[in-house]
Amino acid sequence: MEDKILETAGAVYHYTISDNGVSITGYEGKRSELFLPSYIEGIPVKAIEKKVFFNKSGLCRIYLPETIESIGDWAFSHCKDLEEIYLKRKYYALGKALFGECPKLSCICLLDAKKMEPDMSITPEEKGFGTLLAAVCGILDAPYLFQTQSIDDAEWLSLWDARMLTVLSRDDMEGYTKLLLCGEEDYGSRENNLDFFLEQKRRRKVRLAFLRLLHDKGLADDNRKMLTEYLLSHTKGEESEETWLVLKEEHGEDMVYLSLFTDLGCVSLENISDILTDLGDTNPQMKAYFMRYKEEYLGTVDFFAGLSLD
Repeated sequence: MEDKILETAGAVYHYTISDNGVSITGYEGKRSELFLPSYIEGIPVKAIEKKVFFNKSGLCRIYLPETIESIGDWAFSHCKDLEEIYLKRKYYALGKALFGECPKLSCICLLDAKKMEPDMSITPEEKGFGTLLAAVCGILDAPYLFQTQSIDDAEWLSLWDARMLTVLSRDDMEGYTKLLLCGEEDYGSRENNLDFFLEQKRRRKVRLAFLRLLHDKGLADDNRKMLTEYLLSHTKGEESEETWLVLKEEHGEDMVYLSLFTDLGCVSLENISDILTDLGDTNPQMKAYFMRYKEEYLGTVDFFAGLSLD
């Protein structure tokens, strides 16, 4: 089949035409937001072949047309800036490792009967399920849960939670010996330091607990309790503080996370002073939030701490 080229504003597509429709075989461009064409030469775009967007930097958001029926192996792998992808809820023939090594991917949003337009509105529920689906490709490492038709039904959520419990129940030491014996990291590097290794394991679990509590449809009460207890056991002032570290370093200006952190009881009279001290002169908005929380909910006012924001 002849390889053809379509040039649009800021994007160049390589494609072929067959009896089945148009297949996108390559992409060149610097756009951060990309709307794939539905038709080329009046023929529906049916497939994205393997590695089309592999290792494309700067690409943050992609909208796939509803004409797409198949997506090839590693189509979006190693896109280090990719955050969101939008596609219609339906059956697709999917290749392997579609979103491997996409560290920023936070939402794979499935839409019902909506046109892929820049001004389309996304409901909070759609966004929430998109977040859970993205976690399947990342933090859960569960490709068998990557489904594009039934992510909001009880069975899928039950399978998601079962995988979550498996991840959370694993011993933090699991994999460390293999890391050293296989020489996967240079000896003496930070990555094979035991303390660093354990911290990364706990951070992963904290991210997972935060995520599920924020998108909690179908979450059983006992699982909610377990997630809450895990976050509380790693807040500021505990033996390890990954709950606090993840919040401070990754979500410091996100009011949704800040509210969840306080609602769960992760801030108390025992640790509020250490929290404010730890923030120092950084994260002024975050510090102001905790100072207000201290005054309004913990019943204390620290006049001199207030002066530190000036």
